[in-house]
Amino acid sequence: MFQRIRLLIAEAVLNNVAMSKSGILDELPKLTKIERQEIRLRLAGLDGEDWLDDEDPLTVHEKAVLETRLAACATDPEAGCTWEEIESRIRSALLAQQRGVSTSASKNRK
Repeated sequence: MFQRIRLLIAEAVLNNVAMSKSGILDELPKLTKIERQEIRLRLAGLDGEDWLDDEDPLTVHEKAVLETRLAACATDPEAGCTWEEIESRIRSALLAQQRGVSTSASKNRK
């Protein structure tokens, strides 16, 4: 999980060398998808609610839903759907809805 980063940090500490931002960024592509997701969650935790829009804050319920979904994603990142799958379902539903409307409209003309 974070073992590679921990090893790099430990090596830097032993060598009395601070790991630079560019060094960290260079290591990110070497991490697995799950490790990168864990880092995203950790960064979100460190940043707290700074990313929220003060003029339109989330409700307690919305925050709870987000936390639940983030936790589920961290547990099993492959469980969700890709954007392509979601877009396909939406397009199919819209086409079906349009066909239903055009069918009922043609029935009303007769």
